[in-house]
Amino acid sequence: MSSTLFSRFSLHIFITILIILQIVCNTSQAYDDFPIVLNHHDNKVENETGILFDTFGQAPVYDGDGHFAKGSIDLGGLLVHESLYFKKIWDVQSDGPKGTGVSFYEPSSLPEGYNLLGHFGKINNVYTIATFLIARDITRYQKSTLKSPIDYTLIWTSKGLDMAKQQDGYIWLPIPPNGYKTVGHIVTTSSEKPALDKVRCVRSDLTDSTQADIFIWGYAKGDSSHVVNFYTTKPISRERSVPVGTFWTKNSLSTHELPCLKMVKKYPYYAMPTHFQIRTMMSAYAPWVYFHPDEEYFPSSASWFFQNGAELHQRGQVPEHVRGNGENLPNNVAPENAYLEISHIVSLTKTGQSMGTCLVRPLMFQLGPFAIDLGIIGEHVGDWEHITLRVDNYRGVLKAVYLSQHAKGKWVRPREFELMNGTRPVVYSSLHSHSHYSTPTYYLHSASKLESSDILKLNDVYHRMNNSGKSVYVKGGKYFGFGARDDAAKSNNVMDIASHYDLVSVEYMEEVWNHG
Repeated sequence: MSSTLFSRFSLHIFITILIILQIVCNTSQAYDDFPIVLNHHDNKVENETGILFDTFGQAPVYDGDGHFAKGSIDLGGLLVHESLYFKKIWDVQSDGPKGTGVSFYEPSSLPEGYNLLGHFGKINNVYTIATFLIARDITRYQKSTLKSPIDYTLIWTSKGLDMAKQQDGYIWLPIPPNGYKTVGHIVTTSSEKPALDKVRCVRSDLTDSTQADIFIWGYAKGDSSHVVNFYTTKPISRERSVPVGTFWTKNSLSTHELPCLKMVKKYPYYAMPTHFQIRTMMSAYAPWVYFHPDEEYFPSSASWFFQNGAELHQRGQVPEHVRGNGENLPNNVAPENAYLEISHIVSLTKTGQSMGTCLVRPLMFQLGPFAIDLGIIGEHVGDWEHITLRVDNYRGVLKAVYLSQHAKGKWVRPREFELMNGTRPVVYSSLHSHSHYSTPTYYLHSASKLESSDILKLNDVYHRMNNSGKSVYVKGGKYFGFGARDDAAKSNNVMDIASHYDLVSVEYMEEVWNHG
């Protein structure tokens, strides 16, 4: 009985320590010993042409036919082009999701014949991977794809409101003629309506539905007529939708939609990269992946994985072992390579690279200055992590890199990486768990609340290791925090994905090409 009471008392003490450490550590930031300071802000350059936001240098030279990386894309009588230069129209220097305010921009230095579709809004000092489009009507014998609005409606103004602004801002909604739709707002610093030829509305069949996506700024003081929220938008349907890059204003007075563009050409994938252009893309942008110096579990060949417990499960069929090198699977790939999938979002292409591992051990758990080896907790056979490259179809330039990190991940801009040969991101695969990071340090995955089952498991590990005489603590060192911990570091174990990959799926191609 005394032993049971002692165990319960010990568990309560353990829970109390966890709660205290969680409160203390959640107010601190993970220590980053990476020697290179990386800039996480706009990196914008301003010259006589306008403001140029962070771009990733020149695109590689893409040989071959087709319309990929040609600068513009024909959606079907409507030629769209990525705008690179902007001029600031109006800004607020406070509030918003980051507390830094918001700025609104207008494309500048438009090529001849191109028209404005709306204005662009972004959170101050926060990088965005959005592509902002301008458009040109190239129809000859059909109904024009673009027309000027017939009027404007004032959606919201900052006039008379208390906020960190140097001048008042006015948000206008262009009123389209019949058969056309508005795809963007216009921002001014005057109460006078903008000129009707300032912006163009788009023929309705060239538009598609959107929904609110990322909140970029809002005002919630005073009566309801002053309340407003600004969002980016994203298409509801992925198949043929093309985002414009404009922002959506929502308040009590606005019930309008703000559609995106739509590809109406019979073959919608004509601006996607060819096999040879994919090879060029991989040579220029394929990641260079470092494994931890203490790593024991490396990417396995498909055949090894098939022979060590993998089963094929199909709906309505009895599970069966994978035969040979995967003869009964949809695709048969070479061993020990990264597996490459090409998918489309019409205006962008995504290149996903996945690595299969044979056995994955769990993370360590950081408790203040100490780290607990979790033993077999979380151990599982077979794990797939991936890196996704987002390359725009207009110029063929790398826009962002997605790093998978357990059940989630994050988009990282190219300039936040070390770069091999000036363009290839260096990625760090964490010890045992193989989640991906852009810098060689340690990372904490803090939970806002630990489940009771997690606490019991941690308590069990603590007592089991303590009773065995083995220290429960492993190298906590200079690290301090609370949560599951990933360690990433440089070593001689490296995977050059440009030299080791198989192209196993291209959504818009019937045949699949394998890199030798």
